Amino acid sequence: MLISEMPRIFHIDVGANGYYGHEVMDTCRPIPDSEAGDTDLSLLSYLDCCENAYLEYQKRVSGVDYRQTFQYLAFHTPFGGMVKGAHRSMMRKIARATAPEIEEDFRARVLPGLLYCQRVGNIMGGTVLLALASTIENGRFDTQKRLGLFSYGSGCCSEFYSGVVTPEGQDLLRRLRIGEQLDDRYRLKMDEYHTLLLSSSAVKFGTRNVQLDPALIPGAFERSQTKGFLFLEAIREFHREYRFVS
Repeated sequence: MLISEMPRIFHIDVGANGYYGHEVMDTCRPIPDSEAGDTDLSLLSYLDCCENAYLEYQKRVSGVDYRQTFQYLAFHTPFGGMVKGAHRSMMRKIARATAPEIEEDFRARVLPGLLYCQRVGNIMGGTVLLALASTIENGRFDTQKRLGLFSYGSGCCSEFYSGVVTPEGQDLLRRLRIGEQLDDRYRLKMDEYHTLLLSSSAVKFGTRNVQLDPALIPGAFERSQTKGFLFLEAIREFHREYRFVS
């Protein structure tokens, strides 16, 4: 992601943000390459942070209305159901909306941001930015519109902030052809997926020396020959060596 003082795709509302956090062991990383957590606690913490980060935003921005101020909403997206639950909770508590109104609002303002997240899966802190890109790509921006964003980190910290997107910004993002690139991915067979799972421990935190095989998954390697991808070929005394395959 490129950040500029003169943004062309997404222009953040400077100073319009609300922060909220507290200590909770919902997800932790006790050692560098392993995680532990409590999924129920994580969900409850996410809901709590979404509400309170927005309320802090509301204190800083006069006249803000959760239902009317933001034409779209993008969320940190571990999985789609978590986002739908958070949106439902916010619409009930903040907007006092009925169940049919909540469903209609979800489809109009939130669903565009989930389309790429559904296809990619959980990429941790990057999911709110993927949701942002998905919203800009799949939303309707015939005029300038405002987005509300909720970002969450286990442990925990959160932020609700906002920004605007113009028709020109949508056009620039669409030139990246994100959807086409997702369509062009190699579809793993189950035995190939198992191979990756078993081989993934070859490179982990602190790996000192290893020689890797770019053709571990032959089909994927063949598909990549004309794309100019960069491969990690080896690690020698902690130094990573890459090469382009074309």
